Parts: sequence; structure tokens; C-alpha cells
Amino acid sequence: MAAHEESLAKVMEEANATFGRLAEAAEAAGREGQPVRVADVTRKAGMELDERVIGELHLPELVFPHPWLPWYCWFPWRPIWCWWWRWRYPWYPCCPWWWHRCHPWL
Repeated sequence: MAAHEESLAKVMEEANATFGRLAEAAEAAGREGQPVRVADVTRKAGMELDERVIGELHLPELVFPHPWLPWYCWFPWRPIWCWWWRWRYPWYPCCPWWWHRCHPWL
């Protein structure tokens, strides 16, 4: 069990680093006061999210930032989290926190 916990800790460390970069990119784009392209922000964070995947996730192409709110209130990061988790770690059946997306009946 300790090996599983250690590997999950490494995965979560990578996820925190990746979504930390996403947070920085979204905040920087939001400070400009202009509409933000979701694809540009994810590319700056180092994700390989193209327009096809954005369409599959039903994300808007442009997001309008609200400067008085934190980035996670106006940027659609939750579907990106689920996509990243399934793309990067398909051997885990679900991501640890957003498993309700995969199990909507609960």
C-alpha cells in the first residue's frame, strides 16, 4: 500500500505543478482585461490541448475574465483537470477529487 501512496503522491505533485502553471497563465492573461483564449492559456501552461479537444470538452473558445474574481472562478479549469488526468494517467480509473464527473449518479 505504501508504494501506491508514494506513486499517487508523485502524480499529485505533477498535477499541482501543471495546474500551478495554468493558474499563472490564466492570471496573467486575465490581467490584460481582454477576452482570453482557452487554447493559448493551456499551451502556456505546457498542456497539449488543441481546438479539437476544447470542442470535445464543450469549452468556450474565449473566456471573459473578471478582474475582481480569482482565476478559478472564471476560467473553465475543471473539465481541463479531468481531461488532463485521463490523458496523463489513464491507468487510474478516476481522478481523486473530481470522480463525480465520471459517476454522476452519486
